[in-house]
Amino acid sequence: MNQTKHILLSCCLAVGCAVVANAQLTIGPGTTIEARNPGTTIAVSGNVNFISANDTRASFNGTLALTGINQSLTANAPVTLGGLSLLFAGNKNLAGNGEWTVTNAMTFNAGILVPGTNRIVYTGNTVLIGNVDSHVNGTLYQRGTGTRFFPVGAGGTYAPIAFTSVTDGDVELGVQVFNTGANLTLPLDVSEVASNRYWMVSTSGGTFRGSPVSLYMPGTSLDASQRLVAVQADDETGATAINLGGGATGDFVTSFIPATKPVLTIGIGERVDIRIHDLITPFNADNINDRLKIVNVEYVYENKVTLLDRWGVPVKTWKNFRNYDDPVNPNTDNFDFSRLSPGNYICILEYQLTPDSPAEKLTQMITVLK
Repeated sequence: MNQTKHILLSCCLAVGCAVVANAQLTIGPGTTIEARNPGTTIAVSGNVNFISANDTRASFNGTLALTGINQSLTANAPVTLGGLSLLFAGNKNLAGNGEWTVTNAMTFNAGILVPGTNRIVYTGNTVLIGNVDSHVNGTLYQRGTGTRFFPVGAGGTYAPIAFTSVTDGDVELGVQVFNTGANLTLPLDVSEVASNRYWMVSTSGGTFRGSPVSLYMPGTSLDASQRLVAVQADDETGATAINLGGGATGDFVTSFIPATKPVLTIGIGERVDIRIHDLITPFNADNINDRLKIVNVEYVYENKVTLLDRWGVPVKTWKNFRNYDDPVNPNTDNFDFSRLSPGNYICILEYQLTPDSPAEKLTQMITVLK
């Protein structure tokens, strides 16, 4: 019969304490290691083995620090850690068949975490930070809201990604980066995509409504002096690329439109003409020209749209206007254009193409017909 074991670690220090295991660390089936001070660290320079039985979960509410050159962490059942720290060079390979959950913090100082076929899920609130010498080579999963930064890489190349505004806390996002290019069909507003980098995103546990995404630019095959944009697609083998727009900030290009598809990459955006339709016919119920339409407005960073009547009095103002028939991010304000009296109106679009570009203005006379 397997018995659950509970080990209590006492610590006299106010900040935390370290328990050093210079050789291998073996944890028996169903063992719970509880530190009185959650800041407690078990530092291991050898291999770590969680012996499983009957799918019993092993757990430690402190931090497991990996201080060896090359180490393996083996588990065939679920393991929960308060923290996981990579502190020395070399690969840290997850072996076996388990699922690892880190609830508080993951620290990447040195060394590469290689999940293999294992799942490692981070559920803490602290935004992760990685570097070229320490990151995840494989799929990293996260669950939570706000900014979710994925310090991932492939083949010695560090290529992180961040979802900057996640609102679906029950959804588990998984990200892996590849150092090859996605074979995408290019639309008119994308002339090229990176030939040496794309990210694959998976979701589970709920409906992911999307988030703006920041993609790491250094090292891509693209000319950084071009207008770089974020691109998404349904798959990496022939799907049509969708231009999410983008503005460069530091080493990242951040999309203007929330990313919702599983394939993400960086592309060169072609400038497109922005045009305001000059006719609105909301009274004939044919679903054609029933609402204001601004062609290609989704490719601008920020905008403000003002509709003036013939005397210059504002009738309606939109902040970051989106078309009502936008397939990705439609306008949902339900403004009733049939309230407008027939006649002529002036539509003013004020916008920036990128965060650093100058403000521009486009004015168009619009006729409302009955």
